[in-house]
Amino acid sequence: MFSQLRRPAAVSPKLLAIIGAALFTGFVLYQLSFLRGLIFAKDLSEPLDVLSACKRQKPTLKHLDSTRSSSKPGIPKIIHQIWKTSNVSEYSLDPSHGSWKALYEPRKYVVKLWTDDDIHELIKEKYPSLLSTYEGYPHSIQRADMARLVVVHAEGGVYADLDVYPRAVGELQCLQNLGMEAIFAPTAKTRGVSNHFFMAEKGSPFLQWVLSEAQQRSGLNSNQIVLPYLRVFWSTGPMMVTAAALEYAAIRGENHRVAVLDEERYVRKVVGHAAGRSWHGSDGQVLNFVADYHKMIALGLGATIAVIIVVAFARLLCIRRRDRIQAEYTDLCQKIYTH
Repeated sequence: MFSQLRRPAAVSPKLLAIIGAALFTGFVLYQLSFLRGLIFAKDLSEPLDVLSACKRQKPTLKHLDSTRSSSKPGIPKIIHQIWKTSNVSEYSLDPSHGSWKALYEPRKYVVKLWTDDDIHELIKEKYPSLLSTYEGYPHSIQRADMARLVVVHAEGGVYADLDVYPRAVGELQCLQNLGMEAIFAPTAKTRGVSNHFFMAEKGSPFLQWVLSEAQQRSGLNSNQIVLPYLRVFWSTGPMMVTAAALEYAAIRGENHRVAVLDEERYVRKVVGHAAGRSWHGSDGQVLNFVADYHKMIALGLGATIAVIIVVAFARLLCIRRRDRIQAEYTDLCQKIYTH
């Protein structure tokens, strides 16, 4: 009885390899799908106001009045910076906090350094709905990304990373009184919105929108991203802020009052950026390379796939021809044998 039972057929190694390759390809494509907003980003000059000088570029917008209402005093004269503790000397580069204090405090600005404890207390007291999201982030840079949005939303003013250094005081003061709700530095020229330097009015609806977007992205999809760099950029970093800005501008239409500084002609006049990127790993370098050279990579992948298809098709033709010749040879042998 048992001798009649058949053993299950062994799975072909080629079949296992094909299945494994298909699963791996699907996984890679799913991870890269989170990069589509960065790879296929378009210039922001159409949806947002791109500033190449302290002058509003879209005078037809409804919010661009020639005079500012006295009820809206502009972006407050506060400079916000963030570090783990009050000892900024632990920062990997030369921290810019002293430069901001030396240049702006004589002009009656408040230059504030927020510590991790300060941020936690602020969120706990004034933003309790964000507390679980803030505490649940696996990376400290994600908490720092949310923290900068929170402090500027709570008090208004200017935020600058510790690797962002002040340059033209007059330009920054002009921007603060330009009538915009929020102004951000660019990334990837003007294809994205960066959060290393920005300014906004107190209680900015746009910053509230961005915080809501960050909270939504902290769920399941964020946890499915394997690469830490991509997870940060998508969940709390420039990719998230850019997506929120585009959605906000689309909904508000001509009344969005959100601008981004022109990278080539203006932002470097206002501030200098050393771009410390101390938290970036090798995955970040790879993804930066993909974003910078995505057209060449796509062309190379397309050419590789085309070659594979041609080779596979040629091999299939060869196999069919071999089988046909072998069949004809077999028939010929049978005929000779029967005769």
